[in-house]
Amino acid sequence: MSTPKPQPFAGATLALLTRHQKLPLVASALAPLGFDLQLTEAVDTDQLGTFSGEIARRQTPLQAALHKAKLAAELTGARYGLGSEGSFGGGPLPGLLNWDQELLVWFDTQTGQQVVAEASGAVSIRAQPFTTLARLQDILAQAPSGQAWMLQVDTTAKLPIYKGLQSQADIEAVLAKSAWQSGQTLTLLPDLRAMYCPERQQYIRQAAMQLAVQLQQCCPACGAADFSVKSQQSGLPCASCLTATTAVLWREQRCDCCGHQLNLRTEQLADPACCPQCNP
Repeated sequence: MSTPKPQPFAGATLALLTRHQKLPLVASALAPLGFDLQLTEAVDTDQLGTFSGEIARRQTPLQAALHKAKLAAELTGARYGLGSEGSFGGGPLPGLLNWDQELLVWFDTQTGQQVVAEASGAVSIRAQPFTTLARLQDILAQAPSGQAWMLQVDTTAKLPIYKGLQSQADIEAVLAKSAWQSGQTLTLLPDLRAMYCPERQQYIRQAAMQLAVQLQQCCPACGAADFSVKSQQSGLPCASCLTATTAVLWREQRCDCCGHQLNLRTEQLADPACCPQCNP
C-alpha cells in the first residue's frame, strides 16, 4: 500500500480574490496540498485595471497580483492569500506573436513571504475586422471554443460597448440593435477576462501547478516553502572540445525566508550542438 503524500498546509485557508471564475482553474493543483480554498468577491478587481481600457492599469502585473493576494487575506481573515494577474504583450516575437503571461502570487500574512509562479505562451486570439456576416462567421469558426468577444459598434467611441458576447447570435443581436449594415467595417475584439478566454485558462492552470511544486519545496534549514531554484549560470563545457556553452553549469536553490542556499552543479558535459565552437 502506497503512503499518502503529506499535506504541508492541511486545514489552512487559502483565499482567492476574483470575480472572473478563476477558483476552479487553480483548485485541482492547490487543493491536494491541504488548503481549504476560499473565494471572495468582496472587491471588484476590475478597479485595478481592465483589458478593455475603461480603467487604466497603474500597477505592474506582479504588483497587481500581490495586491490582490494581500486583499484576499485581509478580506477573509485567512493567513494565506492568492492573487492572479494576466498580461498580454512581449514574448519572443513582440508584434508578431500574441503572448500571454499569467502570474500567481501566494502571500503569507504571518511571515510576509511571497511566492510567485508564472506560466506563459502564445495565444491565437486577436482583434479582427469584418464587413459581412460571412466574415464574422469565419472568425468565430476559427476561434477557440468558449472564447467570448467584445464589440465596438460606435466607431467614434474610444472603448468597446458590448462585452461577454458568447455566440454569433449574441453578436448579431448587437449588430441589429445598432443598425449595422453589411459593408460597414467593425472590429471584433476578444474578451480577455479569464472566464471568457480558454487560452488564458490553460496558462492559469499551468501557473497553479508550478505554484504547487514551489510550495512543496521546503527549506531544509527553516522549513519555509519555495526552496526552489532562484538563479542559474550557463557555461557547461562542451563534451567534445570543453568550450563553455549556453547550457546550464549550475543552479542555486535559495530560501527567501532564512537565506539558506544550495548550489547544484551539473555533472555531465554539454551536447556539442549548443557549443559555439563545434556548432557555430
